[in-house]
Amino acid sequence: MSKSGNELPINFALELATDLDAMDAFAEMSENEQQNCIDESRRMNTKQEMHEYVASIKKSTSNRKLHT
Repeated sequence: MSKSGNELPINFALELATDLDAMDAFAEMSENEQQNCIDESRRMNTKQEMHEYVASIKKSTSNRKLHT
């Protein structure tokens, strides 16, 4: 997977692949939002941190939909 020439970190891509709702949420983001997520994912140091981060992507997108 790549977006704008920036490859997804493998751990981020693998975690997204295990959470289809988070993957859908990521796909619905603007290119700038996706890049911010990619940059933030590079700061995760453990599998648990990455898992929690990917779960937060899903939650933040669903919260945004509730407020529109």
